[in-house]
Amino acid sequence: MKQVFIKPAEGIYTSPYGMRSGSMHYGVDIANSSSNVPVHASAAGVINKAVGGCSNNGSIGNTCNGGYGNYVIVRHSINGKTYDTLYAHLQSISVSVGQTVNQGDKIGVMGNSGSSTGQHVHFEIYEKARVSQSEAVDPMPYLNGDKPTVSYHTYDGTWATITITQKANVFKNVGYEIIGQLEAGGKYKVYGQREYAADGTLFYNVGSGYVHHAYGTIANHHATVTSTINTYSSPNGAIKRQLAPGTYKVHAAKDGWYNLGAEWVKADQVLVTKN
Repeated sequence: MKQVFIKPAEGIYTSPYGMRSGSMHYGVDIANSSSNVPVHASAAGVINKAVGGCSNNGSIGNTCNGGYGNYVIVRHSINGKTYDTLYAHLQSISVSVGQTVNQGDKIGVMGNSGSSTGQHVHFEIYEKARVSQSEAVDPMPYLNGDKPTVSYHTYDGTWATITITQKANVFKNVGYEIIGQLEAGGKYKVYGQREYAADGTLFYNVGSGYVHHAYGTIANHHATVTSTINTYSSPNGAIKRQLAPGTYKVHAAKDGWYNLGAEWVKADQVLVTKN
C-alpha cells in the first residue's frame, strides 16, 4: 500500500512544526534552490483554494494573502474523514478550484512569495476542514507514514469471526504495545479491521485489542444481490443509491435490514451466506 500522505516537494526540511523565534510555526518548510521545483499534492483530493496574485520576491512581514503568498489548499477524504493540506509561498499555481488531483500531481512551483526569505514550500496539514491556521497539526507523523491508520470495515461482532491458527500477540492499537496473547484454535468475534498506513499490514479488532491478519483465518457473512436494489441511509431511512448485482460484506443486522458498511438494504431483497 502506498503512503497516505507524501512529501510534497523534493528538498531539505529547513524549519519544523512548533515554536520558532517566539511564535508558532504551523507547518514544515521544505527548501530547494533549483529552478522550477514542482510542488505535488501530498494525497489525492480536490482543490479547495488556489490563491495567487503575489510577486515572487517575498520578505519577512510581507502580507500578501495573509503572508502565505501564492498558496493552494487540497481537501482530502480518507475513509470518510476530511483532511486539508496547504502549500504556501508558491511561485506559480498549476490548478484551479474544484479540480480533482491524484497523489503526486503537480499543483504549482516552489517559490518565494509572501512572508518568505528564500525559495521553499511551507506545508500544513489539518485533520478536518480548515477554519483557522491554529488548527494545523504536525505534518511529520503523516509524512513519515505513521499516520493515519485507515479503517476499512467495522462489524457488530456477529457477522465476522476469526479462528487463531498460531499463538498470536494482541496489540493495544494497530501494531503498537502488546497487551496479551491468544492461543491457537481459539475463535473470536471480529469488531473491525484496520490497515496500518505505513506498510499496509492488516489487523483485526477482536474486542480486547488487535491481532495480525496472518495469525488467523477470517469468516464473513456476505449478501448476494441478484438484481438492482435501493440502499438506505439507515433502516427505514432515506434512499442513498441503487446497488448493482454483486456480493457484499454484511457488517450487522437489525429488524429485517442488513448493514453493508455505509448503507443498509432490506433483508428480503438479498441472500446472506457465510464464507
